[in-house]
Amino acid sequence: MGYTNYWHQKRSFTDAEWKELTEEYDYLKECGRIKPLDDNTDQIAFNAKGDGCETFVLNKNLDEYFNSEHMGSYRKEKYEKDGYHFDFCKTRMFPYDIDVWHMLTVARVVAPESIIEISRDR
Repeated sequence: MGYTNYWHQKRSFTDAEWKELTEEYDYLKECGRIKPLDDNTDQIAFNAKGDGCETFVLNKNLDEYFNSEHMGSYRKEKYEKDGYHFDFCKTRMFPYDIDVWHMLTVARVVAPESIIEISRDR
């Protein structure tokens, strides 16, 4: 069974928006529930300490994300067609789910022109 968080990202984050998001991410790391997974300064990536499901990944620059080998052209073509990038993170309601939702909520407040919609299976 899966419990999932969803978001639509319309554009890359500005430097000022990203600074606020990474400060919030640093706060979450101090709380001790999450395991940071990447030292890339243009990406926020974490999973749960202990029980986790999928890795949460938020990218500052959509162009770099779409041009990476991992994503290929399909997602970029879909973004160009739809006008936003759709992403999700399945957490199965493990304790780090609140951290995923926290980051999405902060991103929506800090950058409403970037994160245009968030939702979850609740």
